[in-house]
Amino acid sequence: MTPPIPVLLYHSVSARDSFAVAPDDFTRHAEAIAVCGRTALTMSDLADGLRGLRALPELCVAITFDDGYRDTVSAIETLRTHGLCSTLYLTSGRVGDGDAITAEQVGTLAGWQESVELGAHTVTHRRLDELATPAAEREIRDSKDAVEHLVARRVNAFAYPHGAFDHHVRGLVIDAGYTSAAAVKKALSHQRDDPFAIARWTARSTTSVGDLAAVLNGTGAPRAWRGQRVRTRAFRVVRRARRSFARTSG
Repeated sequence: MTPPIPVLLYHSVSARDSFAVAPDDFTRHAEAIAVCGRTALTMSDLADGLRGLRALPELCVAITFDDGYRDTVSAIETLRTHGLCSTLYLTSGRVGDGDAITAEQVGTLAGWQESVELGAHTVTHRRLDELATPAAEREIRDSKDAVEHLVARRVNAFAYPHGAFDHHVRGLVIDAGYTSAAAVKKALSHQRDDPFAIARWTARSTTSVGDLAAVLNGTGAPRAWRGQRVRTRAFRVVRRARRSFARTSG
């Protein structure tokens, strides 16, 4: 059996909520990743390895950020000081709003090609598996166009908001021209993982260095499964039913 591949998911590096990791804790996380013996990869490089287009290191790791906050830039700088690359998925319609990353910051990151890959995370961060096909297509394609305009180069990496997708949405992502897509799954990726539904493990405000070390050792989370679990599909049915009821009763 091939070694698992931890793909770490971070959101804000701050004290904003339970999905954020405090800056001091994130620094300790970066230090733990740097000394764990794994080679850091961008998501495009990982996806190429999953497709057999390149050889993967025996032990590798990927570090990702979703949404794009102003504090993400300093977090990526922290990773750079430890020789670690990462991938940032931008919600394009929020760039420049509130505490979201600014266009100027995105331009700065675009100049750090050796250490950060910039990908798309839709325009408005809606659950794609709840949308009609035309709306889902717009979210997927328009975010790609917007991020490509900001960074002045092709964008290949995509992440599903909330990790929500189905077979149809996966196909729309492929049709839009992406070469990889990140899911969530709370599991470890591996060499048989789907390059258009790469499993990630979410770091939260309560994630200790010990928790992270277990994941980096390949023991702190299960291996990802192909496809989607029955409970995931069942939850999607419930979400769609609730949304349909809200529309008809509104």
